[in-house]
Amino acid sequence: MTFTWSSEGATRAIITKLLPTGQLSSSSWDVAPSGSMTYTIPTEERNWVSLMLYVENAARQNAMATATVRLYCPSPWFFTPPPEEICPTEPLISAAAEQRFESGSMIWVEAEDAIYVVHKIGDIAGHWQRFQDEWDESQPTLDPALVPPAGLQQPIRGFGLVWRERPGVREGLGWAIEGEQAFTTIVQRTTRFKYNAWYLLALDGGVWHLGPEGSYWTKLNPEGFVITPDG
Repeated sequence: MTFTWSSEGATRAIITKLLPTGQLSSSSWDVAPSGSMTYTIPTEERNWVSLMLYVENAARQNAMATATVRLYCPSPWFFTPPPEEICPTEPLISAAAEQRFESGSMIWVEAEDAIYVVHKIGDIAGHWQRFQDEWDESQPTLDPALVPPAGLQQPIRGFGLVWRERPGVREGLGWAIEGEQAFTTIVQRTTRFKYNAWYLLALDGGVWHLGPEGSYWTKLNPEGFVITPDG
């Protein structure tokens, strides 16, 4: 990227790269009051690059200008239309399992060794949590002391361990209404500086939209957009 500028009466000029938050970074360059500079965009950069020009004259009067360049996203979202005007991470395709409960769902993603829990609050979406899957073959599959009501089930293996031992999960989900079902999921998240959202392909072909920091979740309907697992 070539950055070109000009000024009148300036005796000093500095170019500084801005952080995604808009704050000044530690990367700055003393430059001529008028000229050009080539900035090599790091391969890990996403979304935007912003450079700020600061100029000053002998009387210490100053002025500033900012140039922002929108970057090409190296990976597309795995479904269309894209949910946000922001680049996603590379799609992670993984073996998975999903299980529905009285008041929510659990999703296991093998490639992350993680279990996602989404809780319902009444008839609206509530909060979600993400746990490491700590279950292994040496542990009990379930707790025989917990007997579900007729027509309901106790989750087993990794789902069961999280359901039994993580505070609030069992109370938030209730009993399972069906067994866990295996499928292949795709996981992507936004690439903001912080407060990123997660998107997971669901068992039914919809997409779980998990808001930043477990704040909220929604289920995007599979009707109305096209799922494109192959990118």
